[in-house]
Amino acid sequence: MVQKRVPEGAIQVTAPNGVTWTRQPEGRSTASEFLHALDDFCRLEDLSRQWNWWQEGRRDQEHDRLWQIVSEWDNGAPKVSKAEAEAFAQAEMGKVHESLEADRKHRTDLVARSYDKDREHLRLRLLRTESDAAFFTHVLTNPASPAQQKDAQRRLADRRATAEELRRQLGDPEQVIDSGGFLPAERREFNLRSHMDYWRHPVLRKWAKTDRRRFNALLKMPMPDPTAMCPECQAPTEWHEYDLSLQLFERPPGPDSTAATIARLMPGWWERCPACTAYKIEHQWGGALAMPDFDYEQWRAMLPPMLRTIFTPAEPKPERKQQPRPKPLAVITPGSINEVMDRLAEAQVKHPNAQLRRGKGDTWELWPS
Repeated sequence: MVQKRVPEGAIQVTAPNGVTWTRQPEGRSTASEFLHALDDFCRLEDLSRQWNWWQEGRRDQEHDRLWQIVSEWDNGAPKVSKAEAEAFAQAEMGKVHESLEADRKHRTDLVARSYDKDREHLRLRLLRTESDAAFFTHVLTNPASPAQQKDAQRRLADRRATAEELRRQLGDPEQVIDSGGFLPAERREFNLRSHMDYWRHPVLRKWAKTDRRRFNALLKMPMPDPTAMCPECQAPTEWHEYDLSLQLFERPPGPDSTAATIARLMPGWWERCPACTAYKIEHQWGGALAMPDFDYEQWRAMLPPMLRTIFTPAEPKPERKQQPRPKPLAVITPGSINEVMDRLAEAQVKHPNAQLRRGKGDTWELWPS
């Protein structure tokens, strides 16, 4: 390839991959600004960069800002026509479609060979049991009563034993595919992206206008590592320990279905992720299923501060007690000189160190000095 002649005095910089870039005559960005913009442009789709881009159109704004800088530099590659660029784009899209189709066929074959509905249900039961155990562990950090402590200890021991037995039967839960042929680790990656695009950013846009307390708390939430996400819903796994789910794409059950009937009998059942603790539903049924002395206030106190702010209403501010308005020691009303002098003399005996001040109307008032 014929090297382009570099104008005398042109500013050049070598990128980390060894490609040399030359700033065009009309360019204004520095070499440092260019390298930074080039790196950011290459990572534009990284979730870590987009995590706090909650404003409408923010990604496009960032793209345009970075492209403005990058386009001021030339790496010497031959220019292509619009037709050539379109042909290249079509070819790349064709490769993407081929890759997606190959992946679809691979997963269809994988499901036909390896999918086991019973093992999938066993894995979900394991996840739910582990969430139950974590929930009762949180209860035991500050039990409300000796009876509750004893009951939570019993439940915790039972869940741990059950989880151990389920793991023995199941083997490695990370190797159990779902009905779509996806492993848990793959679904966690998808769910983190969905958490950001379809929950975090829309909620931040809403709360920016309506609830600054929750907005500030959610904005400070760090991006979870993909391994910390639930493979079954769009919430971090830790949320399930506190009976919090985030099933963004679960449609309501059919109006005449059995699921709809159960949902009416057990509020929260349909919305709960199958990997989430089931204690809330047990508590609603009451009786032996409910722990002694457990209530909303205890659950709220269990939540980490960030989740408490995001998912519960603000505590009412204590009412400020109004201080009683000070009153004068005595009021001297108008009258004859003798009457006024007598009242002053009487007041002086009772309050020898008081100060005389003009009061309302034609009165005089005695106040502490």
